[in-house]
Amino acid sequence: MVISLKMMKNLQDESLVELIKQSNHLAFQAFYQRHWEQLYLKAYAILGHTQMAEDIIQDIFLDIWKNRERIEIDKPIQYLSTCVKNSVFKVLQKQKVKQKHLDTLNTLELLVQAASTLDSNEIEQAIMKHLDQMPDRCKEIFILSRFENLSNKEIAEKLGLSAKTVENQIYRALKSLKTLMPQLLSMYFLLIFEEVFMTSISPVLPFC
Repeated sequence: MVISLKMMKNLQDESLVELIKQSNHLAFQAFYQRHWEQLYLKAYAILGHTQMAEDIIQDIFLDIWKNRERIEIDKPIQYLSTCVKNSVFKVLQKQKVKQKHLDTLNTLELLVQAASTLDSNEIEQAIMKHLDQMPDRCKEIFILSRFENLSNKEIAEKLGLSAKTVENQIYRALKSLKTLMPQLLSMYFLLIFEEVFMTSISPVLPFC
């Protein structure tokens, strides 16, 4: 039985990972579309650099595909988050000019350990609050794309628009969301310090 991309989007992450290990391109595409944006937001919130954040996410998924036959991903979301944290850690170590992020190695280790406390629900709430300030059509298209996982073609057919219009509206929404980064960053560090004082620190996870 051939599974379409639309059907792939309804599968659990664990099922997609198993299909990816079998070199299923559609499963990989669905997995990527489901997670890339949230991972990008996490990387950008720390680095404040669009290209660096994009490169990190592209490299993570490229590594997954290259090593798909032997890779072990028991908990996909945790695995992806760890990869982002470790990749950001490496960039911050390399980019000494970002001294404000490199006060001490201990600070960086806390970033790696505590970033997992960033509640995706809080991020989603912040995004939705920001979307409420956008034009209704732009907001509607973005939600259909990012939260309901519809393709640009599916959105165009559903709303009676051209695919180009849908692409432009999604780009407009993403560009606007960049202004949300300082708020997410504040939330990020608030959770870090709360985690440090409320719980014991677990060992640093190994690099991907």
